[in-house]
Amino acid sequence: MKAYNRHFEAGILIFFTFNLKAFLMADAKEDEGKYQYPKTLEEFGYYFNKDGKLRDVKTEEPFKFVVDEDNHKYNQKRYEALGNIITEYVYQLLEDKHNLKKFTIPVDAEPDEPTSFFYMSEDALDKDKLLILIHGNGVVRAGQWARRLIINDCLDSGTQLPFIDWGIKEGYGVIVANTNYNKANDDNDGEEIKCSESPEDHMECVWKNFVQKSKASAIGIVAHSYGGVVTLDLAISHIDEFSKRVFAVALTDSVHSFSHQNGDERVIEFYRQRGKNWASCLDELDTPLESQSDFCPTVAAGTDKHEYTSYSSMQSIFKFLSEKYKELTEPSEEEKEKTENSENMASTEKGSEEEVMSQDVTASQIDVEMNSQNPEESMKDEL
Repeated sequence: MKAYNRHFEAGILIFFTFNLKAFLMADAKEDEGKYQYPKTLEEFGYYFNKDGKLRDVKTEEPFKFVVDEDNHKYNQKRYEALGNIITEYVYQLLEDKHNLKKFTIPVDAEPDEPTSFFYMSEDALDKDKLLILIHGNGVVRAGQWARRLIINDCLDSGTQLPFIDWGIKEGYGVIVANTNYNKANDDNDGEEIKCSESPEDHMECVWKNFVQKSKASAIGIVAHSYGGVVTLDLAISHIDEFSKRVFAVALTDSVHSFSHQNGDERVIEFYRQRGKNWASCLDELDTPLESQSDFCPTVAAGTDKHEYTSYSSMQSIFKFLSEKYKELTEPSEEEKEKTENSENMASTEKGSEEEVMSQDVTASQIDVEMNSQNPEESMKDEL
C-alpha cells in the first residue's frame, strides 16, 4: 500500500490544463488564417488500420508530430487540426458502427438557439439497466477518453468504444455524455449553450430530461478524471435517487473532492459502498491504495499514465460493475440462508398439518367401515 494525495496532483494538472487552453485560444486568434490545414483524414494522408491504429497511407508509419522542425507552432496547430477531425471521426463511429443515436439539449431549444448533444443506444430508456459514460475535461468529446491515445496508440485505448460494446452486450442501455460541448458550434468564441454552460450543467440536463424518465432501476456510471467531479456533483444533487437507482460508480484517476464539493455523510457513505477509483501509480492493477483525503475506495489502475487509466483498468471495471449489479439483483448468502430457513419451517409446519389431517381421515374411515359392517347396530344408535 502506498499513501498518496491525488487531489494535489490533479489540482496542478487542471491548473496547467486551463492555462494552456487559455494560451492556445489567444494564440489561435493571432494565427487565424495564417496556416492552412487538411480537412479530412485522407487529406492528412492517414487512416485507421484494422487494429484501430492511425497510420500513414503510404509508409504505414505512426503519426508524425514534427513536420517542420523550425516551426513548433505550426506542428502544434496541425496536431490540433487533426484532433478536430478525430472528434468527427469518433462521432461517425458512434453513429454508423455502434448504432448510437444523437440527442439534442436543451430539449426545449428554439429553432435559432444553439444546442449541444449526447448519444444513446437504441431503446436505452426502456432498458432495465443503464450504463453512463462521462469523459474528462479539455478537448475530448463524446466517445473519447484521450485524444492523445487515439492518435498515438489506438482507438481501443483512447475511446469509449470497448465500454459501449461491453455495455450493449451485457444488456445495458448506454448513454455517452458530451460534457465539454458548451459553446455554439463547439467554438470557443461561440455563444454559451443553455443547460450545457459547463460539464456539470450538461450532465444535470441529461439526468433530469432523460435518465430520470428512464425505466432503469439499475444505473452504473464510469467516469474519467474531471468526469469524477461531474459525477460527484450529480450525486450530491440527487443523492436520494442515486441511493435507489445507481448501483456502482467506477472512476479512473478522478479529481473529485468531497471537501471542496461539499459532499455530506450520505454521499460519502454511498461512495464507500458503491464507488471505486482506479488511480494512476506504479503499483500493480487493483492494488489497494490509501488516501488521506478521499472516502472512495481507491486501487491502482495498473499504469502511471493519467490518460491510460480507463483502458488499463477496463477489465477490472467490467468485473466491478458485474459484481455490484449482482449484489443489487441477487440475494446475499445471508439472505439466501434466511430464505432457506423460512422455507424449511414452512415445509415442517405443512407436514405437521398434513399428518393431523391424515389422522382425522383415518378415524372417519373407521367409523364408516364400522357403520357399513353393522347397519342394525347403527340404526339402534340412531333410535
